Amino acid sequence: MPDALHPDPQYREQTRPGGSGPGATDHKVHYTHESLSALLHSAGFKVELLEYFDAAGNFHATEWAPADGMIHRSRRFDERNRGGTLRYTSLIVDAHKR
Repeated sequence: MPDALHPDPQYREQTRPGGSGPGATDHKVHYTHESLSALLHSAGFKVELLEYFDAAGNFHATEWAPADGMIHRSRRFDERNRGGTLRYTSLIVDAHKR
């Protein structure tokens, strides 16, 4: 899902609920790693953060296996990120019911 802490203001505008980007009309909430983790914890899930930006704008990533669930809009697989600049990423978590 779109990451509300992505440091690029254009990305946030395009991906926010009601934003200007393709598909933004489908977005209902703009989550951060903290808000999504809290929601999932309250529903009884154990959460592992895989890709996200923190409040200071730093990107964090844990390697994950595409065979476990391929996510094209990610640091590794989205072609917009070629060349080392993170233009389009997603807030990616792995959640398991406790």
